[in-house]
Order: sequence, then C-alpha cells, then structure tokens
Amino acid sequence: MAEFQYIGKPTERVDALDKVLGTAKYAGDYRLPGMLHARCLRSELPHARIVRLDVTPALQVPGVCAAITGEDYVNHGNFGYPVADMYMLAHERVRYVGDAIAAVAAEDEESLAAGLAAIICELEPLPGVFDPEEALQPDATLVGEQPWDSPTEPRGNLLVTHIVRKGDPDSLLAASEVVLDEHYSTAHQEHAYIETEAAVAVPWPNGSGVTVYSPSQSPFNDRNNLCKVLGLGVENVRVIQPPVGGAFGGKDDQLYQTSGQVARLALLTGRPVRMAFHREESMIFSYKRNPMRVHIRLGADRTGKLHASKVDLVVDSGAYSAITPFVAWRGNIHAMGAYRYDACHVDTHVAYTNNGYTGAFRGFGNTEATACIEQAMDELADRLGIDPIDLRLLNGLRPGDETAHGQRLGDDVALIECLEQVRRVSDWDRKRREYTEKNAAVAGDPLAIRRGIGIASFFHGLSLGAEGADFAVSTIQVHDDNSLSLTSGVTDYGTGSRTVFTLIAAEVLGLKPERIHMYRPDTDTAHDSGPTVASRATVVGGNAVRVTAERLNSVLVNAASDLFGCSAAQVLRDGEFFIGPQEEPVGFEDIVKHARKIGLTLSARGRWDAPNIHWSLESGTGKPYFAYHYGAQVAEVTVDMGTGKVSVVKIWAAHNTGTVLFPQGILGQLYGGITQGIGYALMERVVFDQGYIQATNFDEYLIPTALDVPEIEGHFVQKPFSAGPFGAKNIGEPAMVPTAPAILNAIYHATGRRIRDLPANLERVLLGHDLRQQGSDRACKLGLKAG
Repeated sequence: MAEFQYIGKPTERVDALDKVLGTAKYAGDYRLPGMLHARCLRSELPHARIVRLDVTPALQVPGVCAAITGEDYVNHGNFGYPVADMYMLAHERVRYVGDAIAAVAAEDEESLAAGLAAIICELEPLPGVFDPEEALQPDATLVGEQPWDSPTEPRGNLLVTHIVRKGDPDSLLAASEVVLDEHYSTAHQEHAYIETEAAVAVPWPNGSGVTVYSPSQSPFNDRNNLCKVLGLGVENVRVIQPPVGGAFGGKDDQLYQTSGQVARLALLTGRPVRMAFHREESMIFSYKRNPMRVHIRLGADRTGKLHASKVDLVVDSGAYSAITPFVAWRGNIHAMGAYRYDACHVDTHVAYTNNGYTGAFRGFGNTEATACIEQAMDELADRLGIDPIDLRLLNGLRPGDETAHGQRLGDDVALIECLEQVRRVSDWDRKRREYTEKNAAVAGDPLAIRRGIGIASFFHGLSLGAEGADFAVSTIQVHDDNSLSLTSGVTDYGTGSRTVFTLIAAEVLGLKPERIHMYRPDTDTAHDSGPTVASRATVVGGNAVRVTAERLNSVLVNAASDLFGCSAAQVLRDGEFFIGPQEEPVGFEDIVKHARKIGLTLSARGRWDAPNIHWSLESGTGKPYFAYHYGAQVAEVTVDMGTGKVSVVKIWAAHNTGTVLFPQGILGQLYGGITQGIGYALMERVVFDQGYIQATNFDEYLIPTALDVPEIEGHFVQKPFSAGPFGAKNIGEPAMVPTAPAILNAIYHATGRRIRDLPANLERVLLGHDLRQQGSDRACKLGLKAG
C-alpha cells in the first residue's frame, strides 16, 4: 500500500497551462454576427399568483425582437428530475424571489431593458412559508399549485422521506451508559463560481433545430430537456459545453432553464441569442447548498464502544425539487458516519419552502451530514474522557465490517490507516496535551490567543449509488496524421477529468499523451453517460476510457502480429514500439499504416457499467454504493478570544484515493475542497429573510481568499481498489467533506465553546449567537434591476 504526499501552500504550485491563460472562450465571451441579447423578467415576490401577463407591449419597443412566456413551450415548459415541478418560465404562480416569468431578446442592452420594463405583469401576493419545519405542518401554506401527493397519503409540502433501519436503537439508547442527544444545523451556501451562468443558442436553417453552447455540467440532460419543451427530436438539438469557469454542482437546473430560454428565442428570431448574468442576478436566482437541521442521539458504553445511533434530518429544498431528493438521500445514507453500530435509525424529511431552491453542491448531502455527526463524535469523546481519534479508531469501519445499511465492506477500506496517518503527521498527541494545558493557563484572559487541534473522519459513497443508472461511454479514433481523438459523455468542468482520461488512454495504448486530443463535451460527438455529478468521473468515466482503449489496443496488436507473422501473445511493447519474436521494434506509425493496409478499422467504442447495488426505500436497507472513499483531516486553529477571529494554521489530510493517476490534479482537488470547507466552516452563509436573499455579491457574501488558506499537507493512502481504473478512486467531492467539522472541533478544543450551527463566524465564536440586523428586501430587488 503506497503513499503519495505533498506539503505546501496551494499557491506554490504552478500549472503548466499558465502559458495559455486567458485564451479560453466562455459562453459569456461569445460574439456572433447578428447576435441578440436576452434577459428574464423575474419575480420580486417570494410567492404569488400570476394574474395577468402580457408581453406584447415589449414587442412595440424599438430593438426588441422577441418576447416569450411559458405558453411558448410544450406543456408550459414543464421539466425537472426526479420531480417535474419546474418550468422554463413560471406557470400560473411564482414560488421564490428570482423565479423567471418572461424573457426578451433585443438588439442591445438598452432596448432589452426597455422591453422588460414594458411587460405587463400583475402578481397577486400569496402567503409564504420559509421555515422547513413549519412547512411540514398540516396547516402550512402549500408551495405548489397542487399538493405533492404520494399514492397513499397527502404529503403537502413534504417532498420526500428517506430512511435507514438497523435493529432497535431506542432500547439500546435507553440501556447505554453514556448518551449524547444534541441538535446541529448547516446553512445555505453559495457556489461562488467565478464564471456566472450564460448560454448561447444558434438556430439552424429554416428553424429545423438549434445548437446551444451552455456550461451546464450534464449536456445530455440539457439536450433532453430542450427536446421535451421545444418539441424537437434529439437529432435536431445539439448541446456543446464550452470551458466552464467553476461549477461545484451548481450548473445544472438553472442552466437548463437558461438554455431553454435562449433556444426558444433563437428559434423565434432565426438569430443567435445570448443570455449572460451579472453576479447579483446569479446569486438571486441560482440554487444553493441545502441547509439541514440534524438531531443526533448516540449511545455508548464507558469504554467508548458505540451501540446505537438515531438521527433525524430536516432538509429545506426551497421552492423546487431540483435534485434535492438525491442530495437528501446521500445525506441520509451517511448521517451516522463511518462507524459500527448494533442498531441505527435515520429519518430524513425534505420540505418545500418559498426560499430560493437548493440542489447539488460539492459533497452532495454528505458535507452537511458529516459536519454534524463528526461534531457529535467529538462531544461524545469529551463526555467519555476519551481522545477523539481513539474513539474513532475504536469504532471506525474496517475491511469486512457491516455498515448500518447492512452492506458487507470489501478489502479497500482504509479509514483506520487515514486516522493513524493524520495522527502521526500532525503530531496530534503532543499538541492535544500541550494546547490543553496552555489554554487552561490563560482561561481568565479575555484577550488571549488560544490554540486548538481537531479531527474529523468520514466515508463517501462512490458515484451515483441508488440515484440512477450508473454507466459511461467513451470513443477513440486514430486519424490520418496518427493523432488520436478521445470522447467521453462524462464532462470536465474544471475537475481535470479530461487529463485523467487522456492519461488512462495513453497508458493502455502505450502512447505519449500528446498524441491524444480530447474533444469538448458535445452531444453530437460523445455518447450519453448520465450526469456528471457525484465524483464519478475517474472511476466510471475512467473505466469506460480504459475499456475503449483496450479495444483499440487489441486492433493494433492484431495488426502487429500480422506484420510480424506471429501470434498476438508474442507481441511485446516498449513505449510506442511494438516488438515481435525477432526483437525488431516497429513504431506506432508503421503499425497504424499496416493496420490500414490490411483493412482494420482504427476506432473503438466502450461502455463500463458500475457494479450492481441494491437499495430498498421501504426498508431502509441494502447496498447503497458499490464502494466508498475514506479519509480524515486534522485542523489546527488559533482563536482570538477578544474578537472571535479564527485563523486556520494548518490542515493535514489523509485520503484513501487508491492509485494516484494525476498527482497535480489530485492536489488541486484537495486544495480546492479544503478551501471551500474553510469557507463553509467559518464564514459562508446565504441568509433568506422572508424569502429575500440578503447578500447579492461578494462584498457581503464572504468567501475565503488566498490569505485565509493555510499550509495544507496532503497524504494519499493508495490502497488498491480493484474496481477502479488502475486501482484509482475519486477525490473531487470527498476533499471538502471533513474540513468544516475538523475546524469546528479545533475551535472547541481552543475555547471550550461548542458551535453546533454553521458557520462559526465571529459573533458565534465570541458571543455564542448572531448579531442579526433586521432583514430587508432592498438588496434583492436592487439586484434584480441591475443591468
């Protein structure tokens, strides 16, 4: 079991692509002849019925070329998965501030603004519901036009329920010598990608179809939605993903809407149409990380052995479903943490509200769940008088263990190795003892700078699990100039997967990576491989590339064996050379030439399907994922007791990644995930007040800067994973998952103050509560009017 590590600050590493920085064309950079500018009229009310909507006055404005509503689509533009509750433009009512009502395309920005202002839109305000627990009450205002009913019972604002069931935790909790019973909460979080949303639609001749350039994470989902609402066949809609300036899970549903809006306007006008958003509009209308309220009960004996856990989660989905049911399901699966229990129950309830809607964000429900269970584990350790790492080592999952879901784990489990690794490299034992003594010595000094060190460990299910069909398709072709083109339906929006795929193909084929060119994601040149979410690129997409490259390699070996007059088994490889029984090396180009001469086709297509899983929604048992990523992080902090200022001094991370395929890429993912985790722990929180977002730009919504990022020491436990390409696992989402609870646990070690509600901002650290000003709708309404 090998280990790869890198120590340093992220700014110390320079990407080799720096020489071409600034040359990428993002969707917002597109300028095409005759291109129109588009924007939406958006709701300034959190909940209202559309009484009157007339866009004809907009069409009288000079320079306005088209204006549309939901009536310009098939079935009012209804779409959405797993619940079809969204519309390309609002139908009958608006459900949150920022809901798009109508869209206009014009020659220039001035005409566009005048056209939007000319639209007649009368809204009848309706009562709103903004607290998810209140939304689940029987007398709560309904967010949807009709109750979202199950086949057997009316559910009102209850979107979905998920469970996990093992044994009888109530009886074991009652019999436990030590019981922890606490409540925790996490907040909405803004994705804060540097590139805001944008899309460009280019109509085909005679309105026969449309090409859309959209930075959505999943172009095939985008295409399928367009076909549905435009009434076009898949052969008449093409979606191309240009370079993406950050996504983190945040560029799906609202970009499906944007694509649908520009596509309809382009088809109506016969001209290219671009819609691009300023920061305020983006923050108001885009979906966020789901906030969760979590009630955790843990039961253990005096030695620290866990016996039972009982966890209740309430999730705010906001105005629409998006993929929150899947986010909540992953949170439900991971809510008990990576530990053994005799009994465990988890109950997760997802509620509609009139807040901005929520969806995917890095970690996809596990980031929220881990933030809570890992604090609870530290609190339990404190009550037991046991070192926090020792408690985790005593109860952590090991090879062959059975999870709380009833799944028997394989031999790739490396949680214990990760815990032992961060314990050693962080000098945990000495620092815990030393900092505890020093903090006690300055306990009476209200201006002291205290120091603490905290731990968090976790597991994270690989790929989609029970969320849907889990497969990927890849193609490869050798061209006349002996270069190769590679495609994958799994996209790269900054994760580095295109490089990983290229390296895998090059390794299988024995070629230099420079020979291989990977196309941008395109629904006309790639094959549907499901959504690009859940850190599935390396394992699922990478395996599809491996299978495809192996098929092409077999063609090349057959050509070589024919040239050498020997069997395929006798052909050896040395880099790009093929060697036969006579030990005369023949280069790749000559093998390709001979393959063509004997009529072989130098292209291949391959598909890889993830191993079978099974999950019962009714019983809350099964095998939710085919494998898991394991890891642990230690955070060291200083806390200024006079101001509440928390500074993260250093983070040590150990992750069970399997084989490291792309060292620079894995470090980039680790640094990025930890940086987002620092923001989640200490400063990032989207506040809605009666449905109105309170911060609409980065002057008020704070994210970490380079000055907030500490030294990061990364270790990768390369325990082979048989199902991964060359033994690799994922890293994109898991890198962020344990960071926030490690920091929060370090703050407690420094101060003795437990902050159970994220984030641990200055006021919560210093006073134990927020200094909230009265909310306002002003910033939100100004943001919607900004040009």
